[in-house]
Amino acid sequence: MKKRCNDKGFSLVELIIVIAIMAVLVGMVGAQVIPYINSTKRAKDVQILSAIQTASVAAYSEKVESAPTTGSFTIVITPGPSDEDVYTCDDAQEVADEAQFLVSAPYLTESSKKFSSNVFKGIDKIEVVFDLDNAKVSLHAYEGDEEKTEADEISAKL
Repeated sequence: MKKRCNDKGFSLVELIIVIAIMAVLVGMVGAQVIPYINSTKRAKDVQILSAIQTASVAAYSEKVESAPTTGSFTIVITPGPSDEDVYTCDDAQEVADEAQFLVSAPYLTESSKKFSSNVFKGIDKIEVVFDLDNAKVSLHAYEGDEEKTEADEISAKL
């Protein structure tokens, strides 16, 4: 009698071992990649905040004749009732209006409403501080009362 051997394929034990090895490898790679993804999201959010600061400096340059030339003033940006940004400034409202006009460029408006990093996701107030005596502009982002930007993280010379 001839015995028929039909041993083609993998056994269940072999498949389970391969799946377990793949799960361990994916876990190790995922643990290495996730910090890079988070730092990339944070860098994108810092870039958006930097663009808001740059637009504010450009607005000051445009409206310098109606703005203070000494001391300091702050443009406060908060979410508005119609999901638009509201720019206010006690000392230089024309500069704040111009900054809002410049920031409302489509590429910036769309992305600025969607901070993606864990650090900046809950931002509800942004302050652009002009220190005219020291020719310095800095940006501070807040979630409630807690500042989310580190000291001098987003600053520039006038």
